[in-house]
Parts: sequence; C-alpha cells; structure tokens
Amino acid sequence: MIVSVEIYHAVPSRTILKSVNGRFAAGELSCIMGPSGAGKSSLLNSLSGYNYKGVSGTLKLNNQIRDEKLFRKLSCYIMQEDKIQPMLTLNEVMMFAAELKLSNGTLTKEKQMIVTEIQNVLGLSESKNTRTEFLSGGQKKRLSIALELINNPPIIFLDEPTSGLDNVSSTYCLQLLRGLAHQGRTIVCTIHQPSASMFQLFDHVYVLSQGYCVYQGSTDQLVPFLSTVGLHCPLTYNPADYIIEATDGEEQENIDKLASAMANGKQSLCKTRDINNCYLTEDTTKVSELLLPELNGNVVTSKLLPLPPINYIAGDEVDNDEDDDVVKPGNTWCVDFPTSGWSQFCTLWKRMILQLYRNKIGLNIQFYHHLICGLAVGIVFYDKANDGTQFFNHMKFCMGNILFHTFTQSMVQVLAFPSEVKLLKQEYFNRWYSLRPYFLALQLSRVPSIIFFSSIYTALVYFMSGLPYELLRFSMFNIICLLVCFVSEGMGLLVGSVFNVT
Repeated sequence: MIVSVEIYHAVPSRTILKSVNGRFAAGELSCIMGPSGAGKSSLLNSLSGYNYKGVSGTLKLNNQIRDEKLFRKLSCYIMQEDKIQPMLTLNEVMMFAAELKLSNGTLTKEKQMIVTEIQNVLGLSESKNTRTEFLSGGQKKRLSIALELINNPPIIFLDEPTSGLDNVSSTYCLQLLRGLAHQGRTIVCTIHQPSASMFQLFDHVYVLSQGYCVYQGSTDQLVPFLSTVGLHCPLTYNPADYIIEATDGEEQENIDKLASAMANGKQSLCKTRDINNCYLTEDTTKVSELLLPELNGNVVTSKLLPLPPINYIAGDEVDNDEDDDVVKPGNTWCVDFPTSGWSQFCTLWKRMILQLYRNKIGLNIQFYHHLICGLAVGIVFYDKANDGTQFFNHMKFCMGNILFHTFTQSMVQVLAFPSEVKLLKQEYFNRWYSLRPYFLALQLSRVPSIIFFSSIYTALVYFMSGLPYELLRFSMFNIICLLVCFVSEGMGLLVGSVFNVT
C-alpha cells in the first residue's frame, strides 16, 4: 500500500505545513523527523485523520483518493503517551481489546490464541499477569502496539514511539516496528533526533523544517544528497544530527536549498528496489516469518497473522450510499465496528466494573468519606428533625444533604474523567467502539457503588436526625438522594469532558 500526500496546514496565527508532498510505501518503516516545531506531529495528525482543522490537500492510497471512513478502519494511530487501564493485567487488557476489535463470530479460544501469539512476538508473555501500572516504559509501549495489532491493521501511525525510553528499549522498539513493516505494512512514525544506530533501522526518512520537506528518501542516500547541495556531513557525524542542525531555524538558506532540491517532497531518493510495486494485494498478505532480536541477544522466530486482503485499495469500488452497517460480499471492511453495540456495551461494562472494584484506595476513600460526613451531619442535626415547627432546621438539613451529594458525586467525575477522556479519544478514533455503548456502560458501572455509598450516608443522617422510623419515608428520602447523585454525576461528566482541571 502506498500513501501519497500533498498537505497544507494553517492555523489562525501561522502556517505549519506549507504544501508538502510525500510518499510512504508498504514494506518500509518510515519516519518523520526534524527540529522542534518543524510540523512533525501536525503532519502525522493530518495523515492519520486525527486533526483536520485548518488542513487542506489530498491524500491518496495506491493513487486513489482516500475514503476517510474506510481509511480509519484500515489504519491505527498510536499516540506518544501510552494510555492503558492501570488496574488490569496485561493479558486482561489485551483480551478486552480482542473482544472489542475482533468480530462476534471469532471464538474466545481463537481470540486468546491471537493474543498469546502477539504477546510472544512482542516479548510480553512473561508479563502477561502483571498489572499495567507496574510495567516498564518499554513494555507499555510494546503493549500499546500489541493492542492495535490484534485486528492486524495494514497502516500504523506512531507519534514519538521512543519517547521516554532508554537506548536499548528504543532500539528494540524500532526493530520490532521494522519487522512488522517488512511483512507488508505501512508504518509511519515521528522521531525527534535518533541515534546513528537507530537511524539506520529506518527504510524511509521524511525530514521537515519550518513546514517544508527538506529530504525524502532512504537513509543511505541522505549523505550523498547533502553533498550535492554543498553540505558535507563529517564521517564521524550522525547524519540525523547533521541534517537537523543544518536545517535549524537560523539556517534559512540551507532550508531553501534543500526544499528546492526535493521540490518540497515531490522528489524521493529511494533504494534500488522498486517501490512502485508495493501495492497491498492478496499476494503480499501471506504469513511471513518475523525475526526479532530479544533484549538478551537471542533471536526468536515467530509468526503473525496475515494481513487481510483489502480489495478496495486494489481498485474495487465502494458504494458510499449504502448503510455502513451492511456487510457487502467480498468487503469485510465496510462495517463501522467489528462488534455489535450490545457486545461493545457488555465488554466495556465488564472492563469498567473490574477497573472500579480493583481500585481499593479509591473505594476506601469513598467509604470513609461517606461514613465520616454522615456522622458529622447526623451529630449537627441530632434529633432536630422530629419537630415539625423547626422549619429552618428542616430546610438546612435538606439543603445540606443535597449539597453533599451534589459535590461528592460531581467532583469525582470532574477530577477523574479528563484522564479517561484521553483513553476514550484514542480508542474511539481507532474504531474500538462507538460512543453510545461507552457512555451507557460508564453510567451503569457506577450505579452499584453510588447506591452502596449513598445508602451508608442517608441511613446515618436519617436515623440520627430523628426522622420517623417509617419504611415509606425512609425509602423516599433515599430515592431522592440517589436521584441527586445520578444528576450530579452527569454534571460532573459534563464539566470533566469540557474542562481539564487536573
């Protein structure tokens, strides 16, 4: 699969990408590099479709204009920050991902086999029963890649995959991506300034500076190309460091010369092999052996699942007027999501319940918060609610209970939901699930804990305040408090999704 691009990206204050052109072929590990502020992340966001604001231009797959909805099903975007559920084990996270990303017709045993295979290939099998919060930075990055490999996308975008990793982990991560790319995938990542050894792992390099493409081609052609424009890289110098220093913001003359020589990305200095034949067809989707060097120096031979045939890219037409939920014969990529809404809801609800009730610290804080506040309010209004003539005491008692439930439930979501939104954005963008099952599961997963903790508080304040010991009145009081809790939680979700207060 060949991705061709011509993009112009502008924001109200300045132009970030200036009509750059480029090409990323299947079977190659490609990197976008350049100085800080060169437009690397902006280009990657435009390529993946993560951010269209202020972007104009064309993006083609195998010389065909990209269908945005189909492209999102064929690709995945792994962001710089590893967003993973912290309370789940590595194997549980991958199994939940398999439940969401693989079709309902796939048996659980088959899903586990796929998960196990990916764990073995990525060197994660020894940590499969470890909670993700205790994984190292390199393991978290490999887990992020593993989660997206479950449905075997042919196009993978990564933003700074080596960020925060040591040299050994960074090298291993790039070797892994290189092996995956050589199976026929199109893998594009951004990287700031790789070492000389890591730089040689890339098959294709796309260098940006001040929004212009100053080089596009293979790593071994970079130094000869620089020599043709009068820039001579010393033999002992890292070519990646040299071109970044040569195209720094203060070197405008070098930027102009390089961008002109590259025709702003229209020219490409490739290896001798013909990349015009890198189209992804059924011939390139056979299972190939993947050789990956382990961290201890041993070489492990493993196999990944074959890439699915993508008839649309090879030239088949797709009728966009048809319902997206209808599966056409011979084209299994026309479904928005691989699983039904009910299946998504059940999987997300189980994941949220498991995550919620493994958070022992959070549960203990809520328990003692409701217990202590209930005792405090009960002591303040002790035996004052049994006198109907004390109107103001009754009003203060009712308002105090309403305010307690309002702030307690809303603040939990205001503080917790912004971090959840980051995970939601990534998983929804990569087409794991739709929003309706997610929010339904989010609301219902909180119901048991809200009922339990609210009942502790209401029982304490009701009986300590001296209200009549009548089941009907106690039930009405409890139900009203619960309704306030549910409304307040919705308010907290609204505020937490709009404003990041953490």
